[in-house]
Amino acid sequence: MNPAPKMIVLEFNELCSDLIGEFMDRGQLPNFRRLHSRSTVFTTEAGEVPPNLQPWIQWPSVHSGMTFAEHGVVNLGEGTELREKCVAEVLSDAGVPVGVFGSMNMNYRSLNGYFLPDPWHKEGKARPERLQPYFRVVARQVQESSREDAFGRAEMAGLAWFLLRNGLTLGTASDIARQLLRERLDDGLKWRRASVLDHLQYDVFRRMNARYRVRFATFFSNSTAHYQHYYWRNMRPELFTTPVSPDDHVSWREAILFGYRSMDRLIGRALVDYPDSVIVLCTALSQSPWAETTKCTFRPRDFAALFDFAGIPGDSVQVKPIMAEEFYLEFREPGAREHAEKALQDLAAGERRLMSVKRESDTSLLCGCAVKDLRFVTPQVTRQRDGAQRAFTDLFYMIHTMRSGYHNPRGSFWFGNGQHKVVAEPIPITDIAPTVLDCFGVAKPAHMRGHSVLRSPSPTSTGRESSPIRAAARG
Repeated sequence: MNPAPKMIVLEFNELCSDLIGEFMDRGQLPNFRRLHSRSTVFTTEAGEVPPNLQPWIQWPSVHSGMTFAEHGVVNLGEGTELREKCVAEVLSDAGVPVGVFGSMNMNYRSLNGYFLPDPWHKEGKARPERLQPYFRVVARQVQESSREDAFGRAEMAGLAWFLLRNGLTLGTASDIARQLLRERLDDGLKWRRASVLDHLQYDVFRRMNARYRVRFATFFSNSTAHYQHYYWRNMRPELFTTPVSPDDHVSWREAILFGYRSMDRLIGRALVDYPDSVIVLCTALSQSPWAETTKCTFRPRDFAALFDFAGIPGDSVQVKPIMAEEFYLEFREPGAREHAEKALQDLAAGERRLMSVKRESDTSLLCGCAVKDLRFVTPQVTRQRDGAQRAFTDLFYMIHTMRSGYHNPRGSFWFGNGQHKVVAEPIPITDIAPTVLDCFGVAKPAHMRGHSVLRSPSPTSTGRESSPIRAAARG
């Protein structure tokens, strides 16, 4: 009898197969090359178009095996509302120890193993409880990464102390020291912290996997997706109609390659740490250069100042930042929500409404700055009920720089079963969860409409069923 499988799924959000191929051909991604050479390589298709082409929609599809129309999760933070069990919970119910480390917009609660939510998770409860202080620090840093003071000294010290007791490696400690030294010499290199954080996260991930003896684990990273959204123009300025700003830091030219090389190191670590496991690479989506956009995003400098100008009592509301310009406002009473909704809708940027405000429930709003184009940035914000004004830049700041990458529905799914094959025909992302379950010999639940690619004839094969893939995956 074949031994029960082990699987590590590296969820590298929105990596691009074209860039992976280009960088591999240059010899810059040796570990991607190693994984590619031992994987059955699929291209995935998200099956959606904007505005429903978003990672917080597609990752629930990857885990649940359901399309967007079926799972209905539309906003970041709403994954907790998904009722159906996703792949890790199905495996857990079948007796497989599992770990979920940062997977985006998920509903996992009770698992035979551990669960670290994504930084934008609405409930934000890590399991076991001992992970909660670590989660709180990391989540706040990710949510507020665009602020100059995102990593304070006290939080860095607390993070380091946790890591010393939970898997910190000498290599990661050296990375932290080098990063902090580089920042002292050049403050413009702070953007690289996102990649350093990935390796901090991986240290904890590895320790948790050992502690709970998991046989299936997912590890999520968004750092390179972030670099692509903001720095593609710097990498390939010839593709864009709007030139690179002279104020842009010179290091941004190499930011995307830097991200891919950091991902390459993570793959190398996984290949060494889990030699007997199936290593899977999954991206859900990818990106393409956004040549003609002037889109930018703005966040409040100080929520208290914004609330004071709008006329919202600060003690009536709790702020929960999520991704880019968006944030949730949670209120203790329905009446406070109604008052805040009207107050925010009363603010104007020129002839446009300043804030996007969506009612989520009787006690919550989903909000964000509605100014998203440099051409429409106004010098003044007006409170329409009495004509009072504040400078826009007093209340808001631009997140990073102008956008230059947009979502592409094609993604990658590399199934590292030890056999190299490139499958030409794209598969829907809803096939991923049934494929994982099939590898473990666990039947898919009725809500998973996709099919295991381990049982489908491969378009590049000689007509044989690809069942040997499943056999290789099981050892």
